[in-house]
Amino acid sequence: YRTVVILSDGECNEGSVWEAAIMASAQKLVTLTVLVDYNKWQATGRSNEVMALDPLRDKWEAFGWEAYEVDGHDFAEIRAALACAELPGRDKPLAIVAHTIKGRGVSF
Repeated sequence: YRTVVILSDGECNEGSVWEAAIMASAQKLVTLTVLVDYNKWQATGRSNEVMALDPLRDKWEAFGWEAYEVDGHDFAEIRAALACAELPGRDKPLAIVAHTIKGRGVSF
């Protein structure tokens, strides 16, 4: 089975996210993919003002994950990154940091 977890950048402030990331890497959970909606906002303000998340992709790699950055509004880029999860010989879980704009395309 393939497991895909969707997180927001605000959720990445939680210690439980990073504890799970370390465990997934240590256990070589190659069927696990995390997709982070990185819209640069969270409940109390801009993500990088509240918590220094940048460079987020590098943080996932430091925790032992294969990590990519994509335009979160470009379905072809997302599909291509997700396809990396199916490549033979992988020995790490996969993290995809999807840069998005909160509310994009919504007319108020």
